[in-house]
Amino acid sequence: MNDFMRVYETLDYWGPGSGADTLKALKMVSLPPKTILDIGCGKGLATKVLAENSDAVVTALDNEQSALDRLEGCFNKLGMSDRLKTVNASMAELLFSHNSFDLIWAEGSAYIIGVEKALEKWKPYLTEQGHLVFSDLVWHTDTPSDEAVQKWREDYPDMQDVDPRLDQMKKAGYQICDHFRVSNEAWMNYYGPLDIRLKELESEMANSAAYKDIKHEVEIAMRYAEEFGYHMFILKV
Repeated sequence: MNDFMRVYETLDYWGPGSGADTLKALKMVSLPPKTILDIGCGKGLATKVLAENSDAVVTALDNEQSALDRLEGCFNKLGMSDRLKTVNASMAELLFSHNSFDLIWAEGSAYIIGVEKALEKWKPYLTEQGHLVFSDLVWHTDTPSDEAVQKWREDYPDMQDVDPRLDQMKKAGYQICDHFRVSNEAWMNYYGPLDIRLKELESEMANSAAYKDIKHEVEIAMRYAEEFGYHMFILKV
């Protein structure tokens, strides 16, 4: 884990994302939220967009304290510290009261515990008419390249097409408000700087297993970018 953090510590994005995509999804939430839980917030780029474009108090949850510290510093500088609560905890076992949040947000993090488990585990924490918004890695083709299939079979064996994911959401009792393919900008916000960072660290970390794994992911992501990518889902209970 230390080698992974050595790579990621200087990067703003810890997964594909963009302010424009976050705002686009937020505008698809039908009721203005007063309470938001941002699960797997990382350094909080989406958290900041959510706070700046709503009146909500945002609870930001992650298990990397350095990211939460940076997020708190950002909100302090913006004069918005009263709008932020940070929690260092696992997303698998939330310790909040049920019916606590109008909106649960999870960009690129639901896969960590599994999408179906996230749909089940997080639902009780939503208020009546509450929304769940999350992004997930999906296939964009029925005939992906063998190399891409092998990579994601190892790293994300539950990766699906969009339609099977939608079926899982309906089965879990959610209404599907909308969904959309995350932009190329979001893809490059993550993989562009990550590729540069790997080149910076090559002489230092070339023999690291973590470094090799991340480098392989970047190569696959850039080579087969049209075959898979992130998709945003906007759901309502």
